[in-house]
This record gives sequence, structure tokens and C-alpha cells, in this order.
Amino acid sequence: MRLVTALSLGIVLGKFLPEMPVVLIILLIILTTVAFLVNRKISFRVNSFFGMLIHLIFVGIGITVFTVYNQKPVFYNRGVFYAEILEILQEKPNSYQSVLSVRAVKNGKSVVETDEKVMAYFGKNENAQKLEPGETILFRKIPQLIKNRGNPFEFDYQGYLAGRKIYRQVYLPDESWEKTDRRAKFAFSVLAERTRLYFLRVYEKYDFGEDELHVLSALTLGYKRGLDPEIKRIFSSAGAMHVLAVSGLHVGIVFLVLSFLLRFLTLHKTGRVIYVFIVILALWCFAFITGLSPSVQRAATMFSFVVVGENIKRQSSIYNTLASSAFFLLLLNPNNLFEAGFQLSYAAVFGIVFLQPKLVQLFHFKEKVFQYGWELLTVSVAAQVATFPLTAFYFGQFPSYFWLTNLVVIPAVMFLIPLGLTLLIFHWVPVLSELLAGVAGCTVNTVIRFLRLVEEMPWSVAEFSMSVSGVVILTAALFALSFFMETKLKKYFKLTLLIFAVFAAFSFIAGVTGFTRKEIIVYNQPDFALAHFINGKKNYVVSDRELNEATFALNLIQNTVQKMRLEEPVFLVSIDNFHDSFFYLKNGRIVFNGKVIAFKVAPGSFPETASPEIAIDSDFNGVAGRRGKAAGVIVSSERYSENHMAEDFNVFYLNKEGAFRKKW
Repeated sequence: MRLVTALSLGIVLGKFLPEMPVVLIILLIILTTVAFLVNRKISFRVNSFFGMLIHLIFVGIGITVFTVYNQKPVFYNRGVFYAEILEILQEKPNSYQSVLSVRAVKNGKSVVETDEKVMAYFGKNENAQKLEPGETILFRKIPQLIKNRGNPFEFDYQGYLAGRKIYRQVYLPDESWEKTDRRAKFAFSVLAERTRLYFLRVYEKYDFGEDELHVLSALTLGYKRGLDPEIKRIFSSAGAMHVLAVSGLHVGIVFLVLSFLLRFLTLHKTGRVIYVFIVILALWCFAFITGLSPSVQRAATMFSFVVVGENIKRQSSIYNTLASSAFFLLLLNPNNLFEAGFQLSYAAVFGIVFLQPKLVQLFHFKEKVFQYGWELLTVSVAAQVATFPLTAFYFGQFPSYFWLTNLVVIPAVMFLIPLGLTLLIFHWVPVLSELLAGVAGCTVNTVIRFLRLVEEMPWSVAEFSMSVSGVVILTAALFALSFFMETKLKKYFKLTLLIFAVFAAFSFIAGVTGFTRKEIIVYNQPDFALAHFINGKKNYVVSDRELNEATFALNLIQNTVQKMRLEEPVFLVSIDNFHDSFFYLKNGRIVFNGKVIAFKVAPGSFPETASPEIAIDSDFNGVAGRRGKAAGVIVSSERYSENHMAEDFNVFYLNKEGAFRKKW
């Protein structure tokens, strides 16, 4: 446990203090050596010195591993790119998305080998639709660096892809690339993706409904890219989203089934070795057919360590076994530490291992069915309690009926995974496969119907907004509470109450601060001008067109409203006429908290006594005619040339600088 903590600290230092860690480690080693020399208690100073030295070494290993792993490849900016398709193409509204591995770049007569992952978007056409993992293409278009839009509270897409070592993207219309006849060098991950594609096509042969097909593919093959957004929303609101991502739950089900079937092997020493070998092999075969995604690799590694730990002669703590698996995964990929899936998986498992046995002892039922239901409920509660700070931070919501959902969904998934895998194994047997497919489709359909009912229940979702500091404080409170439950010492109970009091104080201060907030946000989004005016909890959204539910713009607004804990916004179009105590709008002329704003209109149309302080995507010629009257000019695109601007105007280009924010 201590070593994985030291390694994690080194990884964090490597990420957030890239220039400081080496100096810091040297300084700490010097201080440790000095402490060793001046300490009078020999036994204490020897133990302390070697203990601190080992921890510092592992901190240094963490820094080194992170630095080496995240070294960027050479970004070539001209030539012909030779690349391999790595992933099954995912259909988007206007393109097909996949990941390429650029293997070589030809510039003139020279060919340079390289290894760079690139996110690719192919124009929609028949040629692109036929591309499969392992095939290779040539293209000339130069990939561009991936950048976030700079909007408040947006998903860090750039950071997410950087964690997968993808730094550039390219759009390839039909005429800009060509397929080659060459096959790339063998790669296990590509073979896994091709195997998954084969089994997806097996499922497509049966008479599944579209939702049933995609949910079954997600449950058994880890393929979520075809899921309808409405299905994702239903599963999320009902508290069942975790079953759609193949991870610890799914690998755990495979592990339990295998343990039950092969239990007889554990009765003898030789049989135990065979048991360990078969179980680990089967777990990794399951990981293989699900495409070897990072989440399933983590889960397979975790359970592999558990299998070995349970079957060696020396008794091993489950906590040390889990810590060992985390240590191994972080050595292989230090970016795991910053992935939500990694954090949630280990938080859930530690919660189940520690808390569930204590909860299940609270009640005991004579009837086996009720006892089984109670045990399943305690597993769900333990996992939700342990992961609550993280789920509130990452997703901003808490499914109120998770306990009800899991009582139905978990048994259904425990039935569907073996059923789906059996269907894939025996798909060549006509009558049997049709029967299995019919049962699977009916079961998935029943689960979806049940989750719809749960989602429609009142107060099915509680929304939360939590900062990083809130996550740290609440996690510390859970640790203190865990120590109290384990030791029964009053000091830990008092510490828990103190930490919860600090959390409540921070929440109260944040709430009070929110009532006095005054801010204007102009979002960086490509289609049209979009501004958000915030006065305390009240807020107004102005755009130059109606927003529909599916727009990217509406997601921006919802993120801000949720994170700032605002009331439902008033949605307005710039040509509307509207006014209340805080906000006035008439044909693009806005007055908000004493500030005059031009929205898509010429500032020259304002009277001299009410010249706009801010012009949002407005006519620059009108601005230039009133030199010095505007405090800022905001544009949503670069279609206006900078030489049209008077020198004394502050021009803010959204697509260069991100969202414009003004607070007072």
C-alpha cells in the first residue's frame, strides 16, 4: 500500500510539476540523510532513513515512468503518411471516426519510420465504410494539434486523448486518401479489434432490435459506440451506466462463473495450479474479444492478481493484492492514475471489500432469496458510498434508485454475459443459436423497459456539483469514517465530524458566493454567437437562433448551470424583446447590470450617450466609426480581418483565446 502511494505521488509530481520533481527529490534525499546523521536514537534513525529512502526512490520511479511514457512523438508536417487503422470505424453524423497509427512518412525520396497515433475522421462514403482494423492507407493531409475550445467546465478532450497518446487529428475526405494492399506488422491489439468486429457481425445476423443489439454488444463485447444517446441517458439516470462499460463487474462475473465451475480443482495442490492457469487464461480471452480496452485490461489484471493471491500458500491481504495490481498497472501506464475509470474501479472494489461485510452483518434473513437480495443490495450501497465523491465530480449527478436498479440489473447481467458468450461460441449451430439469441434479446428488452420505468420515477436523479477540493475533503471524511469503523476509536469519529463540518462550511461559502456572482460568458462554439449572462442564481442565454435539445451549444449551457448551481436559464434569441429587474434585451441591444452590450448589431446604431462597452460578433465597421467608445470587441470567428480594427480597440478572438468571460 505504501509503495503504490509513493509511486502515485511521483506520477502526480511528474504531471503537475514537470520541472521541479528532480530537484525536489534530491532535496528530500539530502534532508533525509541529514536527519539520519543528527538523530540520536540509532535504531529509530536507521529504520526511518531506509524507510524514507525507499519511499523517495519509488517517488522518483513514478516521476521517471510518467516522463518516459508521455514523451511525444515527432510531429511531421509534410509528406505522404503511411498509416494503419487501429479501431473499428464509428459512425458520426458527418463522418466515420477511427484511430490511425502512422508507421512511416515519405518526404521526397526519403522514408522515415515513426510511431504516432492520430484521430482520423473520414468523409462519409462507401470506401471509408469498408475500412477495417489492420488495413493501411496513404494520405497527404497534415494532422492538426488537438485543442480544447476553452469553454468553462468543458470536458478536457485534449487531455483525455493525450492520456491515450493521441495529440493530433485529421479530416480525410474521399479524394484525400487511398487504401493500400499492404498489411501492417502484427499487433495483438489490432487482432483483438478484428476479433471483436467478427463477433459484432455475428450478433448482427440475428433478429435483434437496434437497442437490444447495441446493449448486448456493450455488455459482452465492450462495444459502446453504437449506443443511442437516449439509451445512455436512461441507463445513467437509473444508475446502471456502469454495466455498459466492460470493466470490473463483467470480468468479476466471468471470474465467479469460472470459480463455480472449477471449484473442484482447488481441492489439491496440483489442481490449484491448473485452476489459476485456466482462470487467468479465460479472463484474458474475455479481455481479448472485448478489444483489449484499457478498462477491461485493468479489470483482468486486478482479478489475475486476486486469483494468484488467493491460491498461493502464504496468506495475502486482499488490500495488498489490490494495491499490487494497481502498482503493476501504473508502472505499465502511469496515465491510468488520472482516468476516471481507474479511480472508480479501485474505489468501488475497496468499498465493497471493506464496507460490504460490515453492512451485510446488520441483518440476516432465513430465506435464501431474501438473504441473496440483501447481500446484493449491500454490495451496491458499498460501491456507491465509496465512489460518491468521484461520481459527483465527474458526472454531476447521483441516481437515487441505484439500489432498486441493481437488484434487477446485476442478476440480469450475470445471466446475459454467459448467455451472450455461449451464443458467440455456438453461433454455427442453427437451432440452438436462434434460441439463445431469442432469450438474450427478450432479456435485454426487459431490462431496458425496467430502466425506463425507474428513470420516469420522481426524483430519479439528484444533481450535484463538486470541485476537486470537495472531492479531497469528502474522500478524507470517508477514510476517517473507515478508520473509526475498523478501530472503534473515538478520535477517528471526531475527525470524521470535523472533516464533514469543513465540507459543510466550504459548501455554505460557495453557496453564498454564488448569490453575489455577476458574469458574462461568450462561448467559443462554431455555429453561431452564444452568450450567457449570470446574476446570482438567475441567468439568461442569448443566441442568434433557437437552440434545440441536441446541440453542442445546449451542452455548454447545461454544464455551466450545473457547476454554478444556477436556476433554469431564460433562453432568448437576439431579435427578441425582453426585460425584467436584471436584464433588458431589444433587437440585439442589451443592458445587463449597468453594462451596455451590442449583440450582432452595429454599435453605431446606439446613441452616443449609451455606447456599448462590449460588442458580441457585431459589425466592426460600426465599431470603427466610434473609436474609443467600446471597452472590448468579441468575435466568434476569424472571418473579420484584424486590419479592419482601429488600433485602440481590444479584439478578443474566441477561436484563438477560448470563451470570453467578464466578472465584476
